[in-house]
Amino acid sequence: MVQKFSFTPRREGDVLVLALKGYLEGIGGATMKDHVESSLQQGIVRYVIDFSGIELISSPGVAALLDVASRVIDDNDGHISVHGLDKHHSAVLEMSGFFYLASEKPDAASALAAAAE
Repeated sequence: MVQKFSFTPRREGDVLVLALKGYLEGIGGATMKDHVESSLQQGIVRYVIDFSGIELISSPGVAALLDVASRVIDDNDGHISVHGLDKHHSAVLEMSGFFYLASEKPDAASALAAAAE
């Protein structure tokens, strides 16, 4: 049985790190989008998304990630780096076009460094 989606936000300087956990679906994606929208209103435009705790991502979850990336990057000239994706989820996000907006890094340190640039 998969865990319900949750995320833990934490600040690393000017970067907001979102550590995701469980099953990212539509409702969880909407909650994450609301949190990002609130942080954008506070002037935060640099993000790291840690997928190491993700078990599954539904189609609405992918759509939520695309919405978040569009708001951060297209609308606010921000940056998103991600890490912790398994090969399957990386391929799904690649096919969705997510990596035209966000950059995938091999580990937390390089994702944080890329987001902080």
